[in-house]
Formats: sequence, structure tokens, C-alpha cells
Amino acid sequence: MCERAYERGCGPVSDGPFDQPREHREAARLIAARAARARAGSGALVVLRGATGTGRTTVLEAAGRDAEAHGMRVLRARCSPDDAAVPFAAVRQLLGAQGDFGQAAGEREQAEVLRRALRGHAAEGPLLVAVDDVHLADGPSHRWLVETARHLDRLSLPILLAVTERSQYDVDAPRPGFTHTLSPALVHTRTLAPLTGDSAAALVRARFPAAPPSWTEDCVRAGGGSPLLLRALLDDLAAPDGHLAVPESTAALYPGAYPAAVSWWLDSAGPGTAEVARALAVLDEGWDRGEPLQGSPAAALGPAPHPYGTLTTEDRGRRRPPDHAFDAGRYGEAPGPYAETPGPYGGRPDPYGDVSGPYGETPGPYGEARDRYGDAPGPYGDASGPYDDALSGPYGEVPPLPDQVPGSGLPYCAPETAPPPHAHRRPEPPTRTTSDRTTPNPTTLDRTTPNPTTLDRTTPDPTTSDPTTPTRTTPTRTAPTRTPAGRDRHGRGPAARRTAGGDGAAPAALLAGLAGADPARVAGWLTAMTGLGLLRKDAEGRPRYAHPLLRDAVLTGVPAARRRAAHRAVAEAMLHHGAPTDAVAGQLLSAGPVGAAWAAEVLQAAADRALRAERPQDAMAFLRRALDEPLPGGRRQRLLTELGSLECACRDSAAGIPRLTEALRQPGTPQDRVRAAVALGTALAGDGRARAAVEVLGVVDGQLADRPELVGALRIASALLSDWDSALRRDVYGLLRAAAARSPEPSGPAARALLVRHAATAGLVSARDAMRQMRELLAAPADALTEPFLLGTAAAVAQWADELDEADRLVDRGLAGQRPGLLHPMHQALLNTRADIEAARGRYGLLPAEPPVAFAAGPGNTHAHILLALVEQGRTAEARRLADAFDLGAAPDSFELNRFLYARGAQRAAEGDHAGALHDFLECGRRQAAREVVSPVVTPWRTAAAECRLALGGPREALALAEEELRLARVWDTPRTVGRALRVLAAATGGRRGLELAGESVRLLRDAPSGAEPELVAALLGQGRQLSAAGQRTRAREFLREAAERAERLGAVRLRVSAEEALRAVGARSPGTARTGSAALTGSERRIAKLAADGRTNTEIADSLHLARRTVETHLTSAYKKLGIRRRGELRDALGPDRTGGRDHHGHAGHAGHPGPSAADRCRGLSAQP
Repeated sequence: MCERAYERGCGPVSDGPFDQPREHREAARLIAARAARARAGSGALVVLRGATGTGRTTVLEAAGRDAEAHGMRVLRARCSPDDAAVPFAAVRQLLGAQGDFGQAAGEREQAEVLRRALRGHAAEGPLLVAVDDVHLADGPSHRWLVETARHLDRLSLPILLAVTERSQYDVDAPRPGFTHTLSPALVHTRTLAPLTGDSAAALVRARFPAAPPSWTEDCVRAGGGSPLLLRALLDDLAAPDGHLAVPESTAALYPGAYPAAVSWWLDSAGPGTAEVARALAVLDEGWDRGEPLQGSPAAALGPAPHPYGTLTTEDRGRRRPPDHAFDAGRYGEAPGPYAETPGPYGGRPDPYGDVSGPYGETPGPYGEARDRYGDAPGPYGDASGPYDDALSGPYGEVPPLPDQVPGSGLPYCAPETAPPPHAHRRPEPPTRTTSDRTTPNPTTLDRTTPNPTTLDRTTPDPTTSDPTTPTRTTPTRTAPTRTPAGRDRHGRGPAARRTAGGDGAAPAALLAGLAGADPARVAGWLTAMTGLGLLRKDAEGRPRYAHPLLRDAVLTGVPAARRRAAHRAVAEAMLHHGAPTDAVAGQLLSAGPVGAAWAAEVLQAAADRALRAERPQDAMAFLRRALDEPLPGGRRQRLLTELGSLECACRDSAAGIPRLTEALRQPGTPQDRVRAAVALGTALAGDGRARAAVEVLGVVDGQLADRPELVGALRIASALLSDWDSALRRDVYGLLRAAAARSPEPSGPAARALLVRHAATAGLVSARDAMRQMRELLAAPADALTEPFLLGTAAAVAQWADELDEADRLVDRGLAGQRPGLLHPMHQALLNTRADIEAARGRYGLLPAEPPVAFAAGPGNTHAHILLALVEQGRTAEARRLADAFDLGAAPDSFELNRFLYARGAQRAAEGDHAGALHDFLECGRRQAAREVVSPVVTPWRTAAAECRLALGGPREALALAEEELRLARVWDTPRTVGRALRVLAAATGGRRGLELAGESVRLLRDAPSGAEPELVAALLGQGRQLSAAGQRTRAREFLREAAERAERLGAVRLRVSAEEALRAVGARSPGTARTGSAALTGSERRIAKLAADGRTNTEIADSLHLARRTVETHLTSAYKKLGIRRRGELRDALGPDRTGGRDHHGHAGHAGHPGPSAADRCRGLSAQP
């Protein structure tokens, strides 16, 4: 092939559509130029070096075809370790029958015979002598070729000797190379650089033109900078039954060219390097499992069989995949031929024989002086440090439960059998030097050593551990603190990061210890493989395989038992080196039971960190693994309670309730027993078994009769859980009232708070009196187990009393005291109260971008709030879809169903279906009355039903409903409830009396605390209509305009549209543009308002915008008026989402103060609100 063909990149690489990559063209041009000189009679030596799979063979074969095209004769030989014991095997491949030695006895004489044969070939015409993989040549052939190259220029023979040689940094010490004894003036050398990312991507697109960029990038990464691996991967992905996707496991590939290529790459690197590569794969796999998961968790890699079986010594010359000319990554390699070290293939003769041969070749490490990586510690150098993240605590014994959960038929059984306590311990690794690779080490990953931590493909794993491991001292757990400047997310400074591996230091030390290798050589290998593209550094600076598929291929054929044992060894080594908790726990996830106390401590600490970071799925994985370790009864109870709570809350496992049941059977402190009982009761109530939940708490209540403070907590929980069953609720609250009447003091503040809340919903107490009692109860001492009930109940009552700021503070305080991994009825109740507060303030933008999933258990409080917000925002189609998403006939009888009925009634009324709306409101009222909830503080169904009666032509029925609502509202006596009842009663009454009632409603709501804005807008709209009906159109316009402006500022589209329609009815023009709210601000007003909201003073704003201070004040005054605010501190909220957090991808607003439920909150679906 001509040089121009190479320059155009059109030289064939192999069968297929691939072109010669540009990284090989320089080497091809060099050979072509030297071949032209050889044809002119000037011999030369060209050496092509490159790492495994970089395309040495491809370039050499293409050069041979080009030479033949130019009239040269090509003598070819491919060296193999199979011929290492056959003298002159490679040379005889070149010369064929002319290589017969005849009577020649010694090596010198035989070499001369072969040299004469070569000269004979050269006499017939120019020769290209192409020797592939010269580093694998037998000793005599190697020496013969070196000596021939030494004299080519002197003999003036038309011979070009072109050899390829593997040059890659290996963990094993390198051996002398082909040019070691040759003068540099005699050698023309090219080292094949890996492909760039662009070149590799171009090759992928040539094979798959329609491939998306992300898929192409995955292919490039899985190719790991090796054209051999890239071509093999594309072959697998292109197979008829293959998957047109880049998987993470080689089990998904067929026919398996990719794992075969990776296996050959490992074999070529030698046993020492292969062990380090497999150890890194184990480490990398654990890192994946210990990191926060962005997508699906990395699956545990099973023992996938090699598609071609294990490559043996005999395979390594015949089954070798073709060396294709593709690669990706950065050029970074150093010379170093195949290291000769005993390994899984068994010993084999030195391919070079005795280096002190007749040609005077002397021993010496090839390339050591010129090694660009060297043996000095580099970016992956060694270090160590302390481990300080664990936890411990004492537990006691309590009596067991009966065999079944009362009333449910549910047996107290464990979801899985816990392992018995381990009396055995594994031995500590013996002290050894890193340079002695023959000393037995329990943590080595050699495939031939019968050791439980070895990644051996053939040796069975022992089923028991050595009973001699000493116990470890459990370090104390430190409280989380704010990360100081200069530290990472684990709170480590630069020195600690180097110690723990954050900067890549510890991986080299860990790998060296696990594989029994020299740490400096391992550090150099990591650097070299990163340069080639097989490894990449992550955000922590750790070396990782470029793609999970490459990592899995490195572990192909290693039995699962060996992987687990290796993960255990890695975890213990990382613990010793002070690695982060998540990293150690990630290794333990893939390991079998350790049987030592530190393993459970690390896993529980990692679960705590995951919960604090709102990663409940990760926390569950760590807790499940911790249960495989031997645990004292108290510890096992706490872990089972926490895991069962998470599984119930996330609704993705059927094991939650059985696991909580087993937790209740475990021994533990009385406090932990109460926590387990409350968690189980909450789960049962959420599953529709409220009676079983109350009975479970009653059983534990009877067993703790001597602990009145714990009994009180159980009875309060029973009262809250009874909210899921109307009849049960009446019974439980009756017992609670009777107990309080007999002995009010022992009931405790939380129990008395529940009675105050019950009285509020039953219409028996005023808001002022209820809040007075609540504040007194909050000031009294409270037990840690009952305080959450007290705070949650007080927050709900404060919200009903329109003490919204105080309710906010109580919610924040209550949520701060909640344990994130423990199922508790007050957690969702507090979240519900927070949503109630925002709804009361009319913040209709506080809803998710998409409505939540419709659970099979029926609608929840969140669905009701979202439905109402959609209605108020005028998003009728979305509201209709959400309302129709539930079959309310199959929903459980709970307070959440009642709230959703009220919300659906509002949705139907907004669409003009007043008959359907009336049915929903009346059904909501019937259900609430059955629960003794008659006050309008929760669901003001009477006023809503009265408006439907008026629309349907039933004023008498409407008047009765409105009057009853006003009577109950005056009992509670807040402006919101009374003003709303007056507004509807005015509409039902009409005439002069109606106009007076409407005016009273407006006056009352104007003087209401902040937060009653939605009711004021409705009252202004009602009074405007009353005035219009009375013929006072001018006054009506004033009220209607104010209603429209307030609705616009509030974001209440439904009310704004109603106000605009009423304005048009009285002859007023509808405003064409926004006159209030954030949208009404001019550009200058918005810019200045944003700066003021960020805390800038007027003078600072004036200086930054080059304006007069008076101008700034004028613009702010105008902005205040349009936004409807009076203080600078209100600017941030008034400017809305555009100022504080933008809008989501659906264009729906969010809120900076309450961005919505956390990941852990979204998992929870239980609450306890009326």
C-alpha cells in the first residue's frame, strides 16, 4: 500500500469498514520510507513499540502489503511463547526450508547458516523481514535478529528489518528489550500512541452511523483506550442476537469477543499485573456500591464464565485475538516487555535463554533508566491514617411478644434468619516487605494461591474463617459538623485525603498489599493505565476503570466466593488506611459476613450518613448487609426497626412489616421496644389495619405497666393511629378522655394536647383558649418519646388558629427532632401541617411539577392539596385527571379520603358540576361527623355545599348550611372561619341584610393576621357582586378591582378570572396587562427590587447602577405598591420563584423557603391528621 493511502487514512485494517487511524499513519510512513531506502540498497531496522492492543500487528501487516505492492519480497514471522523452547523457531518461520542447519552443531554455526540463507534471499531482490512480537521470540532467534540488525547498515543489503515489540508499564520488573545492546544510530523507533477520543468516536460512528453521542461515548469509554477492546466490543454489540446498548456486565455480550480480548490483555501483562488489575476491579466495584447512586445501583457481579474458557499457556499463541489498529486516550507508556514471573500459567522457559550468549548481550533491566514513570512514589503513593467513624451503645433485655400480632393473624416472624454469633475471627495479615512476592499473604489476589481472599478461578473458597483474629477496638462516633474550607465532603483536609485515598494515594498502597506487589511499581502502573485511557480518575482523585463493563470483564471467570473474600480483605485494608465510611461499607456490601464487630459498626454508620444525605435506598442496602453480621439482641432490634421502617415508608418491599414484627421480638431497652412498636403500628395503620396497629401497641402497653411515661407514649400513638378508622377513633378518644378525667396529671402534656385538638375539631373550644392551653403544655417538661406528638399536635392547632408563623416554627422543631430512619406517625403529620400552612397562605405555586403517583391505598393529603392548587391556578384539565385517578369507593375510611372528597368537590364546582360537587361535600361532611369532626377548621364543607345549593336553586337549604357554619365558626372565632361563613351567609341571605353581612366579612378579613388573603379575595368578590345586585355599580367596581389585583398578586387564577368577569358585568374594562404582582414590575423596578432582596442598601444599589439614591427609592416605592408589601424583608417572597429559585421544566413555581419534601419524605406515605 502506498504512503498516500496511509495519509488518506484508507488503508485496510481488517475485514470491515474501518480505516487506518491517523495515530498509525506516522509509523506507516516511517516503514514506507525505510522500505524505499532498502530497495535502493540501504538496509535498516525499524522497531514498532506499543502497549497491548494498540495495533502493532496491524501496522506491520499493512506495511508488508505495501512492500509487496512495490516489488519487495516479504518474509514474515509471528513469535509465540509456545516456541520458547525451540531454538531458532522464529527465524525458521522467516526462512522456511532454507533454514536447514545441516551438520551445524553449535548455536554460532547454526546462526551463520541462517544468515547465509538470508543473504541468499536478499540476492534475489529487496526484502522486508517482518517479525511480530519479537519480545516473545525464543532466545536464539532473538539474539540472531539483534545481531543481524547490528550489521544491516554495514553489509549494504537491501533488507528492511521491521519488528514489533510490546512496550507497556507492568507491575513486574521489565526485562531487556530488543534494542538494549544496539546503538541508537542503528534503530528507527516509533511507539504507537493510543487513539484520541475523537478518533475512537469516529471509528464507532463508522460502524454505527446512527449511534447517539451518549452511546458512542459509552463505547469509547468501554474500549478503555485500546483499539483491540473497542473492536471486540463493537463486534459483540453488532452480533445478530446482541444488545444495541453498552451493558455493565459481560454476561449481556454475545459472542463474547470483548471479555476474551480483556482476558488476553491481562495474560499479556503477566500474573503480577493481572493480580493488581483484578484487585483494582474489586476496589472499584466497592467504590461504586459505597457512593451515592445517581441511577440504578451497581449490580453485584456474578461469576460469569469466560466465553472461550480460561486462556492457558497453549492458548496464548493460538487464541490471541487479532491486534487491531484502534485506541483511545492519551499517549503515556514506557518500554517493558513481557515480565517472566511464575503465575497461574505455570513456569515456562526464559524465551531468551541465557542472556550471556555468543553475541555478547549483557543482562540489565531494559528501559529502567528511561522509564518515564519510574519507581518513585507518584500521584498514587502510599499513606495511612486513622478510621474514626463508627458507633456503639448498650442495650437491655425485655420480655418477648406472643406468637402473632393481635387481631391481624400476622405471625411474629423474621424476614430472614440472622446468622449466629461468630466465635471465630480471621487472622491479621502478617508483616512483610513489599518486594518479597513469595511470602504468603492472606490478602493476595493471586489466582493460584489457596487463600480465602484470593481472586482464584480454580481454588475452592474455605467455608470457615480462622478462629485467631483478635478483636478490634471500636472507635467512637463523632457528631457531624459543618465542613470547613479546604476540606472535602468527608471533612478531610489534604493530608487526610492522601491518607484515605481521596487523592489516589491509598489505592496504590491497598493494591500493593492485596497483590503482594511493590507499591512504587503499582503507582507507576496506575499512572500508565490512566494515560492509556483504561483508567480514569473520579472526582475524589481515585483511579477507576473507564467503564463498568471493562471492570466486569477484568473480573470475568473469578468465582463469586473469591470476589466476596477479596472485598472483605479490601474493606479491612481500607479500614486500616482510614478510608471514608461509605467506601469501606461499599466493599462490605459485596463481601460475605465478616464476623467482626467493626463490620456492623461501619455499615450502620454508612446507613446513618446515607439517611442524612437523603439516600434511603443506599441506607436500606447498608442495613440489610449489617444484619448478616453477628449482633447483640439490642443492636439487632434497632437495625431491624430502622430497616423495616425504611422498607415500609418507601413502599418497595414486602419485608417491611415482617421485619418490624421481628424487631419487636428482639431483646432491647424499653425505649427501643416502644419505638419498634410505634413503627410497626404506623406501618399496619398505613396498610389499612388500624385495629391491629392499636392492638399491637396495647400488647406492649401491658408489658410496660411499670413505666408510665412509656405507656403514655404508646397510648398517644394509639390515639393518632386510630384516625385511620372512624369507629376506632371514637373508642380510643373516649378512653383517653376518661383516663384524663380520672387522673389529668399522669396523662402528660402530649396526651392533653391531643384532647385539646379533639375538642377543637369537635367545635367545643375557641382558638384563643386552645392556643393558651397549647402554649402551657409546650412550656411543661416533656419526655423524649412523647415530645414529637406534642409538637405535631400543637403545630396543627396553631395552623387552624391562623397562628401560621408559630405553626411554622413548631413544624420545623418537630421535624428536626425526628429520626430519619424511624417510621413515626408524626413525621407525615408534620409534613401535612406544613402543606396546610402554605395552602392557608394561598401559595398555590407550591406544588410538584407533576402530580404524585396515585397509590393503590387511595388518595393522600398531598393529593388533596395539589388538586385544590390546580383548581385555584385554573389548570382545569390537570385537576380533572388527578381527580379521576382514584377509585374512592375502594379507598380506606380515613381522614385523607375526607380531605380529598372536599378537594374533588371544589374541582367539580369549578367546572360547573354543582350537583357532583354537592354530593362530594355532603359525603365529606357525613364522614367527618362520624369522626366527631364538626368544626370548619379542617374541611369547611358546609359553606362549599351552601354555594352549590345556591347554584342549583336551593336558597333555603343553603341558608341552613351557612347559618350552622357561622355558629360553629363563632365558637372557634378566627377571622378566617367567621369571615368565610359570613360571606356565604350573605350570598344566601341577599338584600340589605346580605349586603351588611358581606361588608362585615370584608372588614373582619381585612383585620385578620397575614395569611387569610384567599378568603379576603373571595369576600371582596362577594361584596362586589352584592353591590352590583343592589345597583351600586361604582362601589362594586372598587371592590371588584381590589379583588382582581389581590388575586393576581396571589396567583389565584380562578378568583382573578371571576373578578374580571364581574368587572365586565358592571361595565368596567378588563385590564390588558398585569397591574400587580411580580409580572407588573418594569425592568428597572425588578432589577432594583432584586438587589434589595439580596440585602443591598439603597446607597449600594444607587452606586452599583450609577443612579441617584432618590431614583432608587422611587422605584422601590412603586415596586412595594405593585407587590402589595410594606417591608423590605417581604421582597424575597413577593418577587416569587423567578427571584429565589426559578421555575421547573414545566414552568410551575417553586418556593425557596419550602422547596418540597426530601427524598426520605417522599418515601413516606403515612400520617395522622383529622
